[in-house]
Amino acid sequence: MDFSVWLTSFRELHERARRKLHTSEEHAEYLEAREKLARTLLAAQGQSPQPGAIARRNFRVPKGMNLDLSFRAGPVRCRTLDVSSGGFSCLLEGELLGGEPCGFVLWLPGPEDEPVVGRARIVALSASEQGPRRVSFTFSDVSEEDRERLEMLIFDLALNYLRA
Repeated sequence: MDFSVWLTSFRELHERARRKLHTSEEHAEYLEAREKLARTLLAAQGQSPQPGAIARRNFRVPKGMNLDLSFRAGPVRCRTLDVSSGGFSCLLEGELLGGEPCGFVLWLPGPEDEPVVGRARIVALSASEQGPRRVSFTFSDVSEEDRERLEMLIFDLALNYLRA
């Protein structure tokens, strides 16, 4: 099947999912298609998920959203660089350690959207002698409902990028 035809079909499935109009059979088809799109986009970015991993949890899209982090050393307010249903990255200064846990509040872009609140831990730090550095986090505690809300947002953003 031609990718543009497949993508049109996926957009329709995604919109039905957004409106919660799927039957259980359509929902299973939608989740499978969402995983396929995530794997395709990851491959286009030169990445591949670990064997057995869920691609849509690793697939990140660039999006700046307000973010409040709570470390032992104190609170930090910043913006995300990118986000996935499995984590986010941002620019931070100061002493940070890989694996360091924190609490977070991720403010979603919609005016009536409730923030995503949970716990995360640092999984990657870019090397930098001075100034801010890119820090990547993975969620260690986030509800499945919030993860699904993030995933819907991520695929909304991805579909918007594919329109351009």
